[in-house]
Amino acid sequence: MTPAILLLYLLLNSSCEEATKVAATARQHQLEEAIFANDATECTAALDESANPDGKVDLTPARLAELDLHSHRLYHYYAEETKATPLILAASLGESEICSALLAHGAKLFVKSQWGWVAAQYAARMEHPELARQLMESDPLSTHFSIVIELGRQQVVLYKDGSPVISGKISTGKPGYDTPPGHYLVTDKVRMQKSTIYKVPMPYFLRLSFSEYGIHQGVNPGRPASHGCIRIGEETVARSVFDQTPIGTLVTIEGQETTQSTRQNSPRRGLKVISNQ
Repeated sequence: MTPAILLLYLLLNSSCEEATKVAATARQHQLEEAIFANDATECTAALDESANPDGKVDLTPARLAELDLHSHRLYHYYAEETKATPLILAASLGESEICSALLAHGAKLFVKSQWGWVAAQYAARMEHPELARQLMESDPLSTHFSIVIELGRQQVVLYKDGSPVISGKISTGKPGYDTPPGHYLVTDKVRMQKSTIYKVPMPYFLRLSFSEYGIHQGVNPGRPASHGCIRIGEETVARSVFDQTPIGTLVTIEGQETTQSTRQNSPRRGLKVISNQ
C-alpha cells in the first residue's frame, strides 16, 4: 500500500469513527430529551436506534434549571449528580411508560446513583409510589392489599381486595412533628427495629418509602404523640398488620378533613417523605 493510499485509508477510517461517535451522542441526546419531555414515542425511537439505556445522563445547567422548575427537591438530588441513568431520571419524574420502554430495552433496575439510590427510591421519594412498586422487588400479593391511616380518627385499617381485615387505634405525629398526609408504600419489614435517632425499640416496623420512618408498635396515649411515625398501641394489632402486609403495599395517610367519600372520588395527593421520627 502506497503512502498516499495509506493516508487516505487512515483519513476515511478516522472519519468513520468520528461519525459513529457523533451519531451515538445524538441518539443519547435524543433519549435524554425525550425523558425531559415525557415523550415515550421519541424515547422508544432512540432506544431502537441503540441509545444506551444505562448511559449517564448529561445534567447541563439548563437541564438542572428545568428540574428546579419541576421540583426544587429534584434540583437538590441532581445538582451534583454524575451517575444518574435514564431510568433513574424517568423514575424521578414519574414516567411509567418511559420506564417500561427503558426496561424493555435492557435498562438495569439496580444501578445506583451518586447518592447510592436506585430508580425505585427516586420514584418513592418523588411522590410516585405505584411506579416505585413496579421498580422494586415487591411481593406480587401487594396488589391485593392497602393500608389507610386516618389522622382525624387516629386509626389504621389494613384492606385486602378492598375489604377491611384489621383495624386499630394509633398515635401519629404530635404538633411540630406532624405526620403529613400523602401516599407511600411499604419498602421493608423489620420485626424489631431500633430508632437510630431516639434509641427506642420499634417492634413490627413497616418502613415507608425507603425512609427511616414508618408504622410500628408503640406507646399510644390516645392522642398524636410521636415524632412522625405511626404507632399502633396494641401488640396483637401491630403484629397482625406486620405479618399480613406484603412488601410493596400502598399506604394512604389521610388528613383530618378527609372522608370516606372524598377518599373514593378525589384525586390522589402527593407522597410526602416523613422527615422526623
